[in-house]
Amino acid sequence: MTSIQAQIQQQERSQSQRLKRNIKCLITGELHSINPWWFISFHYRDHHSKEDELLQDVADLKRKLHRIIFQSRDKTVKGAGEYPYPKMLFFHETSHQGTGQFHTHLITEKLPTSLNTQYGMETLFRKRLPHKVKALSKWKSIDIQRINPQEDDYRRISSYLGKQTSLELIALDPFNSDLSPQKK
Repeated sequence: MTSIQAQIQQQERSQSQRLKRNIKCLITGELHSINPWWFISFHYRDHHSKEDELLQDVADLKRKLHRIIFQSRDKTVKGAGEYPYPKMLFFHETSHQGTGQFHTHLITEKLPTSLNTQYGMETLFRKRLPHKVKALSKWKSIDIQRINPQEDDYRRISSYLGKQTSLELIALDPFNSDLSPQKK
């Protein structure tokens, strides 16, 4: 390896590390800008390895999730104006088994009371959504965890979600996530 190649590799490694650090800071900032409540990991049906298809499927999932959330809202509150949907952050990673298949991590704020229990969330993601969103796997595991609103928990989450960040892949989905407005 020539010294020029070594310099290029060192520069790429440095850029990748800086990008990973910045993405982790961005994720931590986003966690602070919303009230994260649930951390959900789910998979797609086999052969789901094209990013453009993934983005369309996630948009479909988000639309259907919004519809279920809206139907589950507290209907006793009249004249409250526009319904504030819980903010959602989507992160897509590829399989560590080398198949190139994606899985998604979703961070969402508190949902309506009727859905906002461990049982309610498991029913939503294991039974209701897989029948409405064709791309979701009906047999692969779904992991649903409650997020503790503590700084070290936010750091662990951002570190976990930033682990696959590289110059080729950034896990954060800016198209489907509800990112906080840029401060000027």
